[in-house]
Amino acid sequence: MALPHRVLIKTHHMTSRTKIQTITKAAKRLSCSVLLKIGDPPGIMLAEGEGALEWMETVRRLRYKDYQLLKKEAIKEYRLDVPIGSVKELTSMKDLGAFLSRDDQIYRWWRVNMGYVKDGEE
Repeated sequence: MALPHRVLIKTHHMTSRTKIQTITKAAKRLSCSVLLKIGDPPGIMLAEGEGALEWMETVRRLRYKDYQLLKKEAIKEYRLDVPIGSVKELTSMKDLGAFLSRDDQIYRWWRVNMGYVKDGEE
């Protein structure tokens, strides 16, 4: 059994429904919990699961503009409040921040890895 991982990806934007559908199918097939910030720039993808590394490769092959892997790490526990095999889509950074802020640990992890704060600040 593979170790679960957490992956954070930033792109220029996410507007293609075809690409989002591919990401959604991969999340279901690979048993990943995925949170997407779609629409206007930036596009943000956050995934957790045993198949997260394979899911990340699926996303990479979609050739998003300005694709940046911001963080990839093995995790001991799931923190993302999205059912395994599901995708939650949000359309603003404000909504994304509000969703993640429901769990202090994932919210802080996201802010540090997005570069909004340095580790040890706040």
